[in-house]
Amino acid sequence: MAIAQEPLPGSMDHVRLVTTEWPPYSGEDLPGKGLVSIIVKGAFARNGTEIQLSVIPWRRALRSMSPGENTADAIFPLYGSASRRSTFYLSEAISFSPVGFVFIRGSTFDWQTLDDLDGLTIGTVGGYVNTPTFDARVASGKIKTIEANDDLSLLRLLQAGRVDAVVMDQLVARQLLDTLSEFQTTRRLFVFHNQPLAFESLHVGFKRTPDGRLLRNIFNRGLRALRCTDNDCRNSWPSTAYFSYDNRH
Repeated sequence: MAIAQEPLPGSMDHVRLVTTEWPPYSGEDLPGKGLVSIIVKGAFARNGTEIQLSVIPWRRALRSMSPGENTADAIFPLYGSASRRSTFYLSEAISFSPVGFVFIRGSTFDWQTLDDLDGLTIGTVGGYVNTPTFDARVASGKIKTIEANDDLSLLRLLQAGRVDAVVMDQLVARQLLDTLSEFQTTRRLFVFHNQPLAFESLHVGFKRTPDGRLLRNIFNRGLRALRCTDNDCRNSWPSTAYFSYDNRH
């Protein structure tokens, strides 16, 4: 499929992207730097755009996208929440994220509604957006949280008994538990609750500037090209398989 080229903003001849350690979606040592990194690079490549991808801590990645900062042009992966949409120009969905609670087998943790979490201590990653209703209850003090720097630290908090459960993407939990030797003898103690918290779309976020909007449009054009083979466009692509690590509890 031939795609007309659109000039990049100003004198920019490449795009500076930031992401974080969030395996299997993104990570420094993952093949192609992760599943969504491959999609992002492929979409830009469709337009002949060169990219520079840095994998850095999430809070630092967010700071690099602050107004006045000039160290990054785009960040991923971001949930398609209202707060993210008010801060960034978001791309079309690049993948999807099954989000829920991980707890230790044999504990009393259970939930069906957010009311069930009142009085519990839940681990979250600082700077992550979860869901509007969950985050609102945290802000009101109804749900107590302990913030960690990353998802690996969340699992360590949980294993140490410092929290009742942690909010995580199911694929991230499985990747960490299956691949890190520190969990070799304990991974079956971790359970992903069968009541999901959310199924979130994942996006690339661009600065809310004219250049940012143009880059978003360039990216979306390349992403649509990835979805299409000749005249066959798979409107539901991309999707992420919903893995079940071990939900018996």
